[in-house]
Amino acid sequence: MTRFFVALAALITLAVAPAAQAADWFRAETEHFIVYAEDDESATREFAQDLERLDEVLRLFTGISADDGSLPASAKVTVFRFGETRDMSALAAGRRNTGIGGFFIGRANGSVAFVPVRQNRRRGRSVREALDEDLQLDPRGILFHEYVHYFMFQHADAPYPLWYSEGFAELFATLEFEDDYFVIGEMPTARSFSLATLPIDLERTFDPPARRTREDTGYTYAHGWLIASHLNLNPERRGQMTEYMVAIGQGASPMEAARRAFGDLDVLRDELEEFRQGRARLLRVPYAVDADPAVEIHRLADDEAARMNLMIRSNRGVDEDEAQRLVSEARSLVAEYPQSEAVLLAATEAEFDARNYAEAESLASRVLEIDPESTEAAIYFADVALRRTYEDPSQIIEARRRFAAANRMENDHAYPLYGYYLTYLFDPEYEGDEVPVTAKQALEASFAYAPFDSTVRQALVHMLLTEGRPDEARIVGASYLTGNGGYACMLRKKFDEYLAGNEEPLLDEVRPDHPGEYLDEEAREARNDEVEAEIEEYGCEVD
Repeated sequence: MTRFFVALAALITLAVAPAAQAADWFRAETEHFIVYAEDDESATREFAQDLERLDEVLRLFTGISADDGSLPASAKVTVFRFGETRDMSALAAGRRNTGIGGFFIGRANGSVAFVPVRQNRRRGRSVREALDEDLQLDPRGILFHEYVHYFMFQHADAPYPLWYSEGFAELFATLEFEDDYFVIGEMPTARSFSLATLPIDLERTFDPPARRTREDTGYTYAHGWLIASHLNLNPERRGQMTEYMVAIGQGASPMEAARRAFGDLDVLRDELEEFRQGRARLLRVPYAVDADPAVEIHRLADDEAARMNLMIRSNRGVDEDEAQRLVSEARSLVAEYPQSEAVLLAATEAEFDARNYAEAESLASRVLEIDPESTEAAIYFADVALRRTYEDPSQIIEARRRFAAANRMENDHAYPLYGYYLTYLFDPEYEGDEVPVTAKQALEASFAYAPFDSTVRQALVHMLLTEGRPDEARIVGASYLTGNGGYACMLRKKFDEYLAGNEEPLLDEVRPDHPGEYLDEEAREARNDEVEAEIEEYGCEVD
């Protein structure tokens, strides 16, 4: 039984989002984004256009050509924009004072982001509270930062070190757009304290300790921004990051790779110190396209707006208790809007999350009667059958048929391809035998469309290992193997065992869980304990 992402799953707690107001919601769609905003039409349009400009800037800086139309419509990021910064904290972590100002979730069945319309309103505040608020992350900057991660996974997937991944994203978090050009290079205000107080320490930045402290966070984000800015905005240093990645891929340690790529590290340290103490290194670059990005925008109808609260919370993800609460709200909405495709889809997700599979299947069928080309409904219709196969393997053929039907509706959507592969992976008829080539090709295509989805990546790593292709599996799974934590340490040791001929420990570890398996809180805690015990058995340090 795999526990590949159990530590991540154990961290997630959820909360109720604020109620939506029907009259204030707009939907804006651009080439790469769908935005639902509880704001006025003008601000929503401008926000959507800024997102498109960000995509253009990223393509310019990374050398990735303009979108040629090859990316599927399902790759569009759906952004929910509402409320204040504290509402994002409540949605993300169940508390309104965690400092979370927005967040992003990349997944094959639809990537989503949550960002506030405004920062917290100023009420009665102490001096310390005022200072903390002034330094809080800008909501738009948070979304820009997270979209950079998504963009790099989508177009330039590689095991970037954490300091560069976060530093490069911070570089774009402070983008400013003028009428004819954009400005890049402004220092992130929220990182100013770390930049001013932490001494430059390249070894600690490039090769951080397994047990990270608040200072290490400062090195990752603030000093990561400093180094990423220097490497990208200084003409004499451009291209060196590619050399660094090549060295890492050849097995060099972080510090050895840095010496190969950046040369004398004392010289680099002096340059960074000069950069840190000097003025911001700004670039003003004309837009590649003069016209404002096209935006289709409309005010939501009453039924569409009524389901926004349900839609936001479901898209965030729910625990058992929240799932049950949402079902009651969903059924009330269905009773009020029985022919609304938007409401029926939101209710389908709520029933599905609560594991009410018969109800979810019925609702998905109703949507397909209204709109026979609804890929979203077809995916739920197929996923219900797949979940049932955990207890009833005879359903596997029906699940496969349904995923194939969803794929015919939208053959470049990642999730039906992934689901189709799983119907073979969990098919008792193929246990111990080779999964058909067509199913393997479906998984590879799913990964090509959604490399940002960790479950799809995990399945591909497992497939490559079962085929005896460890070099390719190491590349695809590099982001897991190169981490500094105890789990990554254990994975590396299991990988070494695999290469030495003892393949089962690694294959068991990375084999995908059956999506129909359900673990209650006690079972999840027990599995966490098992993982920690095994990490210690492998001589690694539990985080």
